[in-house]
Amino acid sequence: MTNLKETYSEKDQYHNRLIFCIVLLGLLFRLFHYFYDRSLWMDEIYLSSSFSHMSYKDIAAKILDYGQKAPLGFLWLVKLSVSIFGYNSMSLRLVPLIAGILSLFYFGSVCRYFLKPRARVVALIIFAFAPALIYHSVEIKQYSTECLATVIALYLFSRYQANQTWRAMVCWGFLGAILIWFSFSVIFILAGMAVGISLSFAIKKDWKAFFMTSVPFCMWLLSFIVNYLVFTHKHAESEWVVYFFKVYDNFMPFPPHSIQQIKWFSRNFYDMMDYPLGMVWNFKDFTNSTIVKIITVPIVAIVLLFTGIYSLFRINKRDFCVLLFPVALMLIASGLYLYPLLERFWVFIAPIFIIFIANGFDYYQIKLKSKTIVWILFILVTVIPVIQSIYFVIRPHKFYKHKKSYEKEALIYINDNFREDDAVYNYWNNAPGYRVYRHMLHFKYNAIQGHDFRKNSGSLQDYNQNLKIDFKKFSGKQRVWLIYNTQFLTDIGDLIDDPRWYYKEQVTPAGNLISQFNQLGKPIKKMQLKDVTVYLYELGTTR
Repeated sequence: MTNLKETYSEKDQYHNRLIFCIVLLGLLFRLFHYFYDRSLWMDEIYLSSSFSHMSYKDIAAKILDYGQKAPLGFLWLVKLSVSIFGYNSMSLRLVPLIAGILSLFYFGSVCRYFLKPRARVVALIIFAFAPALIYHSVEIKQYSTECLATVIALYLFSRYQANQTWRAMVCWGFLGAILIWFSFSVIFILAGMAVGISLSFAIKKDWKAFFMTSVPFCMWLLSFIVNYLVFTHKHAESEWVVYFFKVYDNFMPFPPHSIQQIKWFSRNFYDMMDYPLGMVWNFKDFTNSTIVKIITVPIVAIVLLFTGIYSLFRINKRDFCVLLFPVALMLIASGLYLYPLLERFWVFIAPIFIIFIANGFDYYQIKLKSKTIVWILFILVTVIPVIQSIYFVIRPHKFYKHKKSYEKEALIYINDNFREDDAVYNYWNNAPGYRVYRHMLHFKYNAIQGHDFRKNSGSLQDYNQNLKIDFKKFSGKQRVWLIYNTQFLTDIGDLIDDPRWYYKEQVTPAGNLISQFNQLGKPIKKMQLKDVTVYLYELGTTR
């Protein structure tokens, strides 16, 4: 008996050390990308702009710059970080980083409730190394705190669900009510949890437990109502936001009416397995062949996911409801045009899918007699996120390169080569980036901000004539720097490709701008980056 206890103790110590190493590595990966300090990309810039000039009161009472939306608690924490450490990218990203690190530790506690030891290791590896979860831990947006809110909500469930005392119920209610002020999406988790638990007690006719647990649920509902009336109502989805996500097919068809709409489910499910779960091996840099696309289908992860759902349904129907009902509510909200589903909007629900995958691994670990097959299964489900994250540490410039910006590098390049008698012309579509970095880096130049003449021009000819109004502002200068964005060609609130003459002419917007500058002088320097292009023109000369 003593030897048996010692064996179990050794196994526990081994798993604890392994889990500690996984969490530590996940933390180090996040810190690496935080200190790498990549340039803010446009989505970050939109949100960052408000913190340069808005007070705590303004943040709570006014619409944020560029119509941005984020939970009040998150915004105030970021404002506090900026107030203490100054207005710079690292202080802006500090709150998401802390949220990402806290998620690692709390998710370990959540796994101890839902999963057995080996399955915990699988879940923690996926959670610690999924590239998207690392990325959002160093992005100045709220998605890292949304994920943390989900993890904490599950942690509170694991802590209080069996403690049927009034004190425990009030504590659970109070802590859950606070989460609503730091996360928009946590309401899906809390509401799904409330429905699942209530349904479970109602089926068992355990009316005492049913009414006791209604205490925290009512507290959550009250907090949501107060939060909505005081703050969130002014951030309710605008018609333009709904239009934008509709155009890009980001809402779930509800119900689907065509084969194309049915394909939405498989396409978005595959995308979710890639981002945020990191289960898809991306070979897009090498080839786009059909064979590679078939190979990269995450078959093992998909099988484990559905097996895990089935297994939990058989073993513990209440936990099954607690985990699955939030997913159902999220999908219903998407079908009602209340919640778009793409990339970052899946992040908050990722912990639940990871738990299901790990639970599926645990199911086969018990059923399969061959330890070799179990180890192969373990490697196949964990190796992809691990290797991808290692790759992004070796080549951080490729870390989600579709979100990689060179705004900072372009503006610093101008600053390093700027002469006192130069002018800098910042085209209208690069206004947000320049405004944010001007406050951060204090350039020795003040750029002439180009006006957006699209709205008051009826044709390309009218537009070019209006551009001359801007060009007069650097008349008399010998040299002018031109900077424009090649990735973000529209503004917040714009209809897609409107006006058509600006986007659908034979010449592109960037091509038209360059042709107008070529009439003013000769380009003598060019810096062409992924999303930003810089020219230096010598005025009064032509090619």
